[in-house]
Amino acid sequence: MKQNLTRRSFTAGLAAGAALTCAGRARAQSSGTVVIASFGGQFQDAQRKALFEPFEKSTGIKVVEATGPSLAKVRTMNMSGNIEWDVAEFTPADFLVLAENNLLEKIDYSVIDKNVIAEVDERVVHPYGVGALFYANVIAFNTKRYPTGKHPRSWAEVWDVQKFPGPRILPSGTYVVRPNEFALLADGVLPQQLYPLDLERSYRSLSNIKQHVVKWQTTGAMAPQAIVDGEADVGMASQGRIAQLKAQGAPVDYDWNQGLVTADYWGIPKGAKNVENALKFIEFASRPEPQAELSKLIPYSPANPQAFKLLTAEQTKDLATAPDNLQKQVWLDAAWWAAKTNEKSNIERNTDMWNAWLQR
Repeated sequence: MKQNLTRRSFTAGLAAGAALTCAGRARAQSSGTVVIASFGGQFQDAQRKALFEPFEKSTGIKVVEATGPSLAKVRTMNMSGNIEWDVAEFTPADFLVLAENNLLEKIDYSVIDKNVIAEVDERVVHPYGVGALFYANVIAFNTKRYPTGKHPRSWAEVWDVQKFPGPRILPSGTYVVRPNEFALLADGVLPQQLYPLDLERSYRSLSNIKQHVVKWQTTGAMAPQAIVDGEADVGMASQGRIAQLKAQGAPVDYDWNQGLVTADYWGIPKGAKNVENALKFIEFASRPEPQAELSKLIPYSPANPQAFKLLTAEQTKDLATAPDNLQKQVWLDAAWWAAKTNEKSNIERNTDMWNAWLQR
């Protein structure tokens, strides 16, 4: 299933002359600061080395880091009038809801090098943001508990506590990646029939595993840490984080089967204090060189395919959008999550259902 985020007509209509005029300006030495919010942990450590520090060195703009970007946080900032971030990385469903609700600044593509934007995968070029990277959330496990090859290979097997006993870790229903798709796959829904999600059925499936979940993940670092420590034997985690830990010798591994692949977006919260610097950062972060450097540090797929030319075959084998890996996975349908039912987005409707289900 493809993400419904294509903007062919949009990218084709970018003003070439204006962008060429402003390309040099975006790369010139500047001043001031830019507050960038991301997801913390080793992922943000990698971003610091590949993106933040090189951007600061290249432009003279000081990067101030923050964590915890989410739909709820941006709404709170907007209501209070205190916009703390200049640019943030958003998951696709959150990003689309924010754009729909006029909570993001429209990207001024006239001040971004058109040649850079033309290289970015057209599925993730949007009037209100630019794709940061592609990634997958996968079945991850502790190899001391389940040696590779003798581990759960599907979400149905993750749910099978008789065959694979032990504590689980799964995402909270209010986390940026939610447990509903995995619960439905565990319940036998075919990947090609996953959307529209049957949320009621997903909660019936979650009820079958609830007592075996030691933690509901609320940060990107929580699941990898729990699995490394043996607090949880198996669960859902970001493939990039698990692959990085595995390369460092941690007792963890993952399976591509039934992974959920998607993209994050750089977006500028409405009312941000340093929009010009935010745009400069987005241009820099969209270039193939920093994107390739990020993929070298942590295996997330670049949103700019030109970055693949700067990577070796060994470096691309663990990337979610490499053809052999992609064919085993499912595309997350961000547009479905952002769609409204009875004046509420499916994200918000699911949050209500999640909170009610936790009380049972």
